[in-house]
Amino acid sequence: MENKTHASNVFKIENCRAKIHGAGDLVDCLALEQVRMCQHVLPFGGGFFCKHPQRLEFVEKVKIQTLLKKSESENQE
Repeated sequence: MENKTHASNVFKIENCRAKIHGAGDLVDCLALEQVRMCQHVLPFGGGFFCKHPQRLEFVEKVKIQTLLKKSESENQE
């Protein structure tokens, strides 16, 4: 039988999501389920900044996913 607790404690880069924080160079981590396992997270205040070398790719992935969801929603109306 698979140990689901262990499986959820494995860092998976494909689950990374991020967004630009304000107008600066900082990037917010949106993959809160993974912050304890990530070597590139920077805790700050009540959130987490992403310092991963691919963080801007994660931001773009979120933008694309958001646009696709919006487009699908508009097509259903």
